[in-house]
Amino acid sequence: MSDVDHTRAAVVRAARHALIAGEPVDLGRIAAEVGVDRSTIFRRVGPRDRVVAEALWETTESLAWPACLAAHPPGTPHRAAKVLRAYVAMLIDEPWFRAFLHRDPARALRILTTAESPVQSRMLALVRELLESEPPGPTDLAPEALAFVVVRVAESFIYADLIAGGAPDADAAYRVFVALLG
Repeated sequence: MSDVDHTRAAVVRAARHALIAGEPVDLGRIAAEVGVDRSTIFRRVGPRDRVVAEALWETTESLAWPACLAAHPPGTPHRAAKVLRAYVAMLIDEPWFRAFLHRDPARALRILTTAESPVQSRMLALVRELLESEPPGPTDLAPEALAFVVVRVAESFIYADLIAGGAPDADAAYRVFVALLG
């Protein structure tokens, strides 16, 4: 691993630890912890929101998504809907994630749900891959369109308290996933 890759990984890991501890991501503290200056973080990873996005994505890619897939192996009836429900429930039930969302809701939603950050496109790719690995459902939408709809449905239920004043609800999301995916 190159020095650039090592520094990048250390910064993202430190940011992830801060998030999981329920703390805001402080680039000055992370820079001191990793042994670099803030400008190095900016060059190797990006500004604060990009560091947060990368830390959140690392958690999804290395822990959350694989656990959801493993809990519902191929051949499970309504597998895609069950994997998605497990992921939605995990985010709803995770105290550190809820603390992150409520600390600065507008920023959190921008990081998680817009094209300004890599999280959205990466999540769309994961969901599309899941959908393409399953038998076709009742809709004839193109895989990228169906993935987009499914991700937006998931977001609607995960962030219901922030965007509509409702209660986050993984079971309601599951019912919609089954209706969409079969």
